Amino acid sequence: MLKQLLTACAVGSMALSAMADESQVVFTYANDEAVYCWGKSKAEIYDVAMRINDPVLAGKKIVSIRAVLNASEGIDASSVWLSKELNLEKIDSKKYNMPDVYADSVAVEKIQIEGSEGEYGQLSSTLETPYEITSDGIYVGYTIKVTAPEPGQTLTTEQKNPLLISPSSNPESLYLHTSRSILKWTPYNNTLGAAAMIYVTLEGEFPEYSVGVKNLSETYADLDKEFYVKAELSNIGTSDVTSIDYTYTLNGGEVKDAHLDLADALTTDFTSTYTVMLPIEAIDELGQYEINLTVTKVNGNDNVNAAATATTTVITLPYVPTHRPLVEEFTGTWCGWCTRGYLAMELLAEEFGDDVVLAAYHDGDAMAVTNNYPVYVEGLPSSTINRNGIVDPYYGNGKGDVDFSIKYEVEESMNTVVPADIKVQAVWANEEQTEINVTTSTRFFEDKENTGYKVGYLLINNGLTDPSWSQSNYYAGSEDYAGTHLEVLTTWPSSVRDLIFNDVVVDVNGMKGVANSIPENIEFNVENTTEFSYDIASNKVIQDKTKLIVAAFIINPNGTILNAAKSAVSDNVGVGSIENDATEVSAEYFNLSGMRVAAPAAGMYIKVAKMSDGTTRTSKVVVR
Repeated sequence: MLKQLLTACAVGSMALSAMADESQVVFTYANDEAVYCWGKSKAEIYDVAMRINDPVLAGKKIVSIRAVLNASEGIDASSVWLSKELNLEKIDSKKYNMPDVYADSVAVEKIQIEGSEGEYGQLSSTLETPYEITSDGIYVGYTIKVTAPEPGQTLTTEQKNPLLISPSSNPESLYLHTSRSILKWTPYNNTLGAAAMIYVTLEGEFPEYSVGVKNLSETYADLDKEFYVKAELSNIGTSDVTSIDYTYTLNGGEVKDAHLDLADALTTDFTSTYTVMLPIEAIDELGQYEINLTVTKVNGNDNVNAAATATTTVITLPYVPTHRPLVEEFTGTWCGWCTRGYLAMELLAEEFGDDVVLAAYHDGDAMAVTNNYPVYVEGLPSSTINRNGIVDPYYGNGKGDVDFSIKYEVEESMNTVVPADIKVQAVWANEEQTEINVTTSTRFFEDKENTGYKVGYLLINNGLTDPSWSQSNYYAGSEDYAGTHLEVLTTWPSSVRDLIFNDVVVDVNGMKGVANSIPENIEFNVENTTEFSYDIASNKVIQDKTKLIVAAFIINPNGTILNAAKSAVSDNVGVGSIENDATEVSAEYFNLSGMRVAAPAAGMYIKVAKMSDGTTRTSKVVVR
């Protein structure tokens, strides 16, 4: 979210949050590894705040406050402050921030920060009398006024974007008010996905071993198999955590002991949580169980954290359903940046095979069948995973931070257990192969009433190609993607012909779900079967009927996708998934122009494999 809304430079990594002495810690929501500058490009007053509201910090004292700015000049009327409430008072028709605990007018100090070029600004104040944090928390903030330019001059880049912020998901990490743009105090973390660069030195007694359990995730488990509960832990002790001991009960029964050595040490951090998977012994009966879990020891020492216990629910199932995400891409051959989506879909198919369901909707080209997409699409290329909001088809939510990061988001979705299974079988209904009968089977592992679930469908064709089609490619000749998967696109021409397009949506009938395809009242572990059909007699987009695939998916009441499956269209009868036990005997490689390549170098190729059952299988592969 952050990078989509930045208006200015990326500063990069900084070395900012040095620890204090043994009786002090530095509290901040900021992440010094990723820092950006931001502003409203106006001469105005900025009031910036964060809130300290963790009960474990009640009784600790604020000794000093520091805020780091992008601007070191062109700022006046600056201060740092503490306030129980975020208050505005109107004076001469303008609203000004009025802190109610502490305020100190301080000048902007020029600083240089290790690991980053240029000069930055700093506001700092040491409280003459340290402030003791109460149980209802405290806002910590600063105020700066961007000086208006002289006649004939303009604001500098630093004045336009005077704040430094960093990625954060904590809702208490950023509050904003400005005199011209943001006219009331507003929680801004949801807007920017960012934290204020404010650092507070706290003084008090801090235990060496203190791990809190912030959350335990509801879990589904296979009957008679050990399973894991996902836990979010916080380390507010002064020592890194390398192991924990914990106890747990099921439905208030026998207390069981367990131990976990952590792969990565948990460092001291008052604002972040760490996700760990805690092993739990197998349960031998179907049902729903309450797990009450307590972290009792840290590194072999007693855990003194008062919030070391949490509760969640585990449901044992006959089997844990395979979660196959539905990844839908929105693309077009005229779109020069869409080659990264094309590449990503090929890489996802190569990486996950039948464990992911891929569907590419084309816009404004010969493969387009609709512009009524299942989600709102503002621009291309775009994508969505299980219809949970638009993301980039290659970067996912990362927007460039990690190469091919959508892979990890798809993988994370696959690893999320869902309480429903879906299977699909598609068969030809007639010898002319103009009609397709589809049978789906859904099974839920919990009782539900008045659900609103539906089964949705898409008809997909692999292997579409035409010598007259030309895919625009804006990556041609670029030197900016060395060492990434995108590098292969830089070797392609700016107009690519003879591409083979896979996972193309050729019929959207059933795309948004079929009414009454899942009962309103669902019973645990009861199979529900429903029928669907396609008439493709007049379909002009389909090229190779042997490469037709039907995707089926469970649509949640809110429109997102719960689970998905796919089936090749065949003459076989029965509900199942794509199966083929044939093994590869030999393979030849061809470049994208159709020329045979004896020894493929790095790049993308067409692989033609001869299989043990006598068939030939064609696929696109990336050689690195």
